[in-house]
Amino acid sequence: MRVYLAVPLISHRSLSRTKLMAAAIQAAGHEVASPWNLEPTEVARPSAANIFDRDRKGSEAAEVMVADATHPSTGVGMEIMAAYKAGRRIIIVSKRGRRISKMLEDMDRKAWIQYGSSSELYDSLLRELKDAR
Repeated sequence: MRVYLAVPLISHRSLSRTKLMAAAIQAAGHEVASPWNLEPTEVARPSAANIFDRDRKGSEAAEVMVADATHPSTGVGMEIMAAYKAGRRIIIVSKRGRRISKMLEDMDRKAWIQYGSSSELYDSLLRELKDAR
């Protein structure tokens, strides 16, 4: 299954958390549908890609979305909305004790993983994605 990984790219970027979530996606037997998010810099020249079209289409096309909502991100929110409107399965992850958008809290048709440690995030996401088969 193709899993779109939505993560903040500008503010509060966490490449280590992104790679950890990608590892859980792959360990569950799925493909990361947004591999550009695994690189230190998303694109060397922003004009080289139409990021809006790429991310909107990717969000709509993948069967599942894993979205890091640990820190607010306009782009991640837009990707979640695109996936939601396309009827995709959405898994929100956030650090335990950290508030996320009330809109995301109230969203139906989602799984919400709240983690304390990196190992807890990995294990919880792996379990959730194994159930997605």
